[in-house]
Amino acid sequence: MNNISIVLRDLEFSDTGKYTCHVKNPKENNLQHHATIFLQVVDRLEEVDNTVTLIILAVVGGVIGLLILVLLIKKLIIFILKKTQEKKKECLVSSSGNDNTENGLPGSKAEEKPPSKV
Repeated sequence: MNNISIVLRDLEFSDTGKYTCHVKNPKENNLQHHATIFLQVVDRLEEVDNTVTLIILAVVGGVIGLLILVLLIKKLIIFILKKTQEKKKECLVSSSGNDNTENGLPGSKAEEKPPSKV
């Protein structure tokens, strides 16, 4: 639908050149549009062997994929190590609280005890 196609048959080398197509569109108040193309007539199309290109693309894609995988694994290991270190720090902080009960420092629990009766 709304496709304008031109089919050319039995072309000769002399048909090579610049072609312009002019079109009026009634839905746009007969506004004119044009397109210019350059036609080149060849004897026959040459098939190109893309095997080397496909191999190169596969290798490059594989290397990029492997690099991304290594970076993700590295990020995961660093995340796990940080979480493990945070847990160790939490244990150190909770077990090394300022009690001062035995050394009699000001603000210690030793001052809260009433003096012993002798």
